[in-house]
Formats: sequence, C-alpha cells, structure tokens
Amino acid sequence: MSSNSSDNQNRSVSIDGSMNNGLIITGDYNTASIHIEETTLPKPESVNIQDEILALQALISEFKTEDKKKIERAFEDAKEELKKSEPNKDEVGQALERALNYAQKANGFAESIDRIRPHIQKASAWLGKNWYKFLSIVGLVV
Repeated sequence: MSSNSSDNQNRSVSIDGSMNNGLIITGDYNTASIHIEETTLPKPESVNIQDEILALQALISEFKTEDKKKIERAFEDAKEELKKSEPNKDEVGQALERALNYAQKANGFAESIDRIRPHIQKASAWLGKNWYKFLSIVGLVV
C-alpha cells in the first residue's frame, strides 16, 4: 500500500456524543499543551456586573491594539444595556464577546490573563450558562 493513500491523508475527527475539556490535534508530529482549571462560579445575584464590566474595560484599555475604538464601543454597548431596569443578559454578553474577541488579539492580553480571570469568572456567572464560553478564554471550565 502506498504511503500516500487517502486513508493516511484523512485528518477528520468524529466524536459520537459529547466531549468536554478536550484537545484534539490532527496532523503528523503535532504537539500542543493546554492548561485548564476547573472552577466554581459565584452565585449570579452576588455579582455586581457593572463593577465587573468596568474592571474588564479598565484592564483591556491598557492593551495596544488598532481595535481600541471597537473595544470601547462594545463596552459602551454593555454599559448602556446595564442601565435598563431589566437588562437583557444576552445583549450584555454579545457586547462583552465583541470586546473580548478584539482584546484577545491585542498585545498584552496573554500576559494579563491572571488579572482578567476573576472578572470573566464573575461576569460569566451573572450572564448565565450560555456565556460560560468566556471561561475558556482564561483557562477555566465549570
């Protein structure tokens, strides 16, 4: 059999069921490492989400990025939604997601993970299960 057979070139992955806290790598001789820490979240009602958004904004504003204005607009959208008597958590989550997507690409983000982590943890708790995906950005899972 030839070493170039189609079986040897297949890099697809199939998972029957679900997979949590895993890392999948395809290819020849590829390696990776990942650090994930299991955590518990505070009770959502114990979180002052305005304080967490302000803290994240202050930390992320320190990063050098061409997307600084986009990040600021995303935080402004989150803060505007939080002014409502019953803020829509998904609206806040979407705004925070935009800010974090830009921030992850910025110089200084990786070095600031430890400072960002507690605020992401609290914000995720307040936002709810749909937004636990933010935890993976800072190496946490529930």
